[in-house]
Amino acid sequence: MTSNNDFWLIDSNFVGVMRFYKDKDNPNKSIDYVFVEEGIIMGIYGENPPLMKTRKKLVIEEARLLWKNLLTEGWQKTNKKW
Repeated sequence: MTSNNDFWLIDSNFVGVMRFYKDKDNPNKSIDYVFVEEGIIMGIYGENPPLMKTRKKLVIEEARLLWKNLLTEGWQKTNKKW
């Protein structure tokens, strides 16, 4: 399940990835939630889809804070390559 509304980060070692995407099926329209999936790159050159290990549902403000903190730690924005 991928869409144009996915936002990806990759760590400085090019091993770990995180995917951020909005919860479109949220019944509570007054609060926006974001799913955050974390995984590892598969294959020698990352030619295979990442193996996603965890999935969290965060309030959008928490997801934004996590995004900013990860960028500060050296993670980089990346496009989906799979």
